[in-house]
Amino acid sequence: MTSPSDFTVLLIGFLLSVFTFSLILGDNWLFRLSSAVLSGTLAGYLINVLIEKIFIPSIVNPLMEPNVDWKNQALAVVVIISAVFLFLKYYFRSPAGGNAILAVLLCSAAAITILGIVNGTLINLYRGLIARFLPGAEMSSANIYWVKTGIITLGVISSLIYTQHYAFGKKNGKEISRQRNTVFFFRTLGEVFIGIAMGAVFAGCCVFAYLIGWMINIVLSGRHPLQLPEI
Repeated sequence: MTSPSDFTVLLIGFLLSVFTFSLILGDNWLFRLSSAVLSGTLAGYLINVLIEKIFIPSIVNPLMEPNVDWKNQALAVVVIISAVFLFLKYYFRSPAGGNAILAVLLCSAAAITILGIVNGTLINLYRGLIARFLPGAEMSSANIYWVKTGIITLGVISSLIYTQHYAFGKKNGKEISRQRNTVFFFRTLGEVFIGIAMGAVFAGCCVFAYLIGWMINIVLSGRHPLQLPEI
């Protein structure tokens, strides 16, 4: 049996969902009310999580407990001072220390992002590409292997050339006149490779949608997945 509190929460969630979908009828006060309630609830929940999981364990506890290492206490003090400087910068327009702290934060975020991209994507990508040029001794179809590796490498290089010319190959709103040179050839080839990749993604989405529909029909009909339909 559903408790009154659970029923109340479900009723409020249902009403907020209906108020949100009322936007299809145009902007109205019900949609604005639901947006304000959901935004405030989400903001309050995030603040609560930050206080309980980050602020208290990482900043308050190191300063209150005497047995904590001095490095953790110094780090907590630095964080508090940085937060005060950022507060003064954004709410009182005071540049005292806020610009330097903001620069450190942005540089640290950029360095962490670059490190994650290099370690998680580029190194593995180049490692896999180099490994494809080192076929195993037991491989029998070495010629086909080299052809596939060459096609992959050519597709990557030509796609990069195409995207570079698509982004930077315009001047004053008009495309620069195409020249029949090597770069234009690779650009056209890259466009072909990108079209093939997009077509493969679209075909995969269509097949996945068909399989989902097929599975739904099987579940609703109660048949075994390997049982053929009756004619």
